[in-house]
Amino acid sequence: MEALYLYPWAAPLLVGIAILSLIGTYISFKQEKYLLMMSMGITQTLISTFLVTGAAPVLFGVGLTQIYLGVVNVKRVKAVRHE
Repeated sequence: MEALYLYPWAAPLLVGIAILSLIGTYISFKQEKYLLMMSMGITQTLISTFLVTGAAPVLFGVGLTQIYLGVVNVKRVKAVRHE
């Protein structure tokens, strides 16, 4: 948190990365690349810890939801392939 005060360019950069990861998540979900969706969720969860104020709780929740959906869909795809 203190680093955001020392480096004023860090907060907009983190917000930009969060927005790009949201767009990447949508694209990876449409292309059924669930491991990529999980990695984007992890990225968003980590970014939300640095952005303590504002939309951080929402970003944290979206990141956890993406991780969960990625795990469920990866298991579903593996189960379908084995049958």
